[in-house]
Amino acid sequence: MTNHPCKLSEVMLEMAQSLLRDPAAVPSSEAAHVALFFANVAWNECVGLDHARESYRSVWETIETEKPELWNELKSNDIDGMIDELVEYKKAHYPDDRRRILTCGIPEGSVRVEWLPAAAPGVDVKWEMQLYGLVRTGSREDAIRFLQDTRGMSDSEAAKKVANVAADLGVS
Repeated sequence: MTNHPCKLSEVMLEMAQSLLRDPAAVPSSEAAHVALFFANVAWNECVGLDHARESYRSVWETIETEKPELWNELKSNDIDGMIDELVEYKKAHYPDDRRRILTCGIPEGSVRVEWLPAAAPGVDVKWEMQLYGLVRTGSREDAIRFLQDTRGMSDSEAAKKVANVAADLGVS
């Protein structure tokens, strides 16, 4: 992975905190996760992974069902408005950073981001993210089937590509 002037985990934390009603207060785990999740969606939307918010709506709806009071910690309950605000923030502060976020979360109390470099010209960004996501989550057989279905690869070609992606991600 290439070197960037800013740590993406710090940028995601900065963006997420901008959604909190009281950024100086320690948020609940749910509010922190939802704010970080919205920052992740906004970032990826800016780098060509559009329509991410619709495909992930079930994530925050599940959290909201379990802890509806989390909205008291956020500055709004207008999800699209908050994501739009974060999109504008990313465009204003990090317009040339085209990294794509593969995973973003808060394991053991600190923000962790795994990212892919900017997509090469002509690469289908959504396709590539789906492939990397399948490999990252350990679904190698699904990744091989995905390559066979979408690229017409043989078993051995697909297995080799999946092994290369796993190596890129540092997963075995």
